[in-house]
Amino acid sequence: MIRKIVPLLLLFVVLSAGCLGHEETKTNFSIKINAVPFNPGINVTAVMFHVHAKFIGYKHVTVNYSYPAILIKTSPDVLNLSAFKLSDDVYMLPYYSFKNPENLASILVRMKNGSTTSVDIRVEGTPKKSIEMTINYEVKKNGTHYLVRPIGWSVKKLTVWNETFNVTLVIQRPIQIANAPTVELKNDTYLLPEICKTKSGSVTAIYKYSVGDVYVIGPAGEGFVGKVYFPCEKMAGK
Repeated sequence: MIRKIVPLLLLFVVLSAGCLGHEETKTNFSIKINAVPFNPGINVTAVMFHVHAKFIGYKHVTVNYSYPAILIKTSPDVLNLSAFKLSDDVYMLPYYSFKNPENLASILVRMKNGSTTSVDIRVEGTPKKSIEMTINYEVKKNGTHYLVRPIGWSVKKLTVWNETFNVTLVIQRPIQIANAPTVELKNDTYLLPEICKTKSGSVTAIYKYSVGDVYVIGPAGEGFVGKVYFPCEKMAGK
């Protein structure tokens, strides 16, 4: 089991009265690269991580996540670039790098000769290559709190450019946010309040309790894939 300190356990999603839009997911996948002032000689591919979080015990709830990520292989002339470093020549960009209307991410590539170049990566659609991962959690109810414990997951293997990396769950040590419900981690078990949201006038604050992160682990570092959240409202039957 891997642990690390992560700055946030609670994510506040504030909704004002109104409607939320939905955008249809594109299935055809493409990657477009534009480098200025020169091409650093990189290869780019993409992977979709499908994470199935199963919460059993108090209630049986399954939550499915799909997190895309971009993998970048550098040439021997590259010193480093602004992304998660997995190995000597493989880097990773997580999904949130492309959370903009253009689906565009920009990275800075530093060459061994001291020069730098900017590379724009634009993605469309859903990657064909995928990793399936299932995480099991045991849930118990204790008064006004849930006891949530990860009880098993399989470490998956991601192979790109003849290099293999581990895909696994990282257990967080929560850091309390001011004016938010108290969250704790004791003996590898999360103690989460049953409060899912609060409302003040036309503004609703939703509490999303993170119960682990999925990471790609390589010999030179790790890349963040995405979070797993406790399905608070589904557990409450709302």
